[in-house]
Amino acid sequence: MASDKDTLPDARRRRVQRLKKEILLFFAAAMLISILLCVYLLVKVAALEEKLTALEELARGVQAGAEIGSAEAAEQRIVQNITEEAGTLEALVEAGKASFQPEVEEAGRGEPADGEELPEETVRKVYLTFDDGPSSGTDEILDILAEYDVKATFFVVGKQGDWAQEAYRRIVEEGHTLGMHSYTHDYQQIYASLDAYTEDLLKLQDYLYQVTGVTSVYVRFPGGSSNRVSRTDMRELIVWLEESGFTYYDWNVSAQDASGVKLEPEKIVENCLEGLEKKDNVIILMHDAASKHTTVEALPLLIESIQAMENTELLPITEDTVPVQHVKISQEETEE
Repeated sequence: MASDKDTLPDARRRRVQRLKKEILLFFAAAMLISILLCVYLLVKVAALEEKLTALEELARGVQAGAEIGSAEAAEQRIVQNITEEAGTLEALVEAGKASFQPEVEEAGRGEPADGEELPEETVRKVYLTFDDGPSSGTDEILDILAEYDVKATFFVVGKQGDWAQEAYRRIVEEGHTLGMHSYTHDYQQIYASLDAYTEDLLKLQDYLYQVTGVTSVYVRFPGGSSNRVSRTDMRELIVWLEESGFTYYDWNVSAQDASGVKLEPEKIVENCLEGLEKKDNVIILMHDAASKHTTVEALPLLIESIQAMENTELLPITEDTVPVQHVKISQEETEE
């Protein structure tokens, strides 16, 4: 039988081994806990980074909204620009009519034959007209007109929002003529029938009156009276306009800025000046749209060039303006 002295080293050895195991288990547990904690922290950091990115994007959105007044204004401006860019397709239709320009009859006025110069005593009257506004470029156009002390005519469409209503009011308050193009500018809709056209135009007239207090009576057909899109006889629409106290205006000079092709400012000025050279009653067609910024860029040079001409006035359309109309209606047609 073993003595107590023989068993004592074995007991100590077992305690040491047990202690080593406990120490190893402690370190293993500590390492496992550290790894789990690191994983947890990495997950939390990733989640916080996502939240930070979202907050930065939100801050940028709020800042962008603040730059134009408010988040609501930003949304309205985005919708406005999308709508105007979509109108480029309609502009292509409008451009088509430029290739079909019947002889323009101006009531009470004749124009010199080709090669003839205007009599020296003749005062040339030039009317700058802008279709399709208001747009993000309207204020800039109005600023330029104010700088040169020139009044123009705006054939507007129906647009909602504070920015649009402020543009309508500014046009009126600064002495320009507020004309009507159509409420929707939707060719298929407004030219579906006489009733469809009259409903659209009267809706625009009422809207503009509510916003500005002005009852507009000056009209320009989308695509002009010579358009080839209308499913309704344009003469029928013209008769209704005349019987209802409206006057419609086409143009005899075009900036040719309606097409989807972007023209340089110098080309726009050239198109306008070539067209008015031998005319004494000139209505120039231009467009007020976000996609037509070169038209805005061309405006100062165009105004300066016209103002430098002798016996030439830049005027807004009024009841005294001689209409330029591609389609004339006889007295008999009006009385039918």
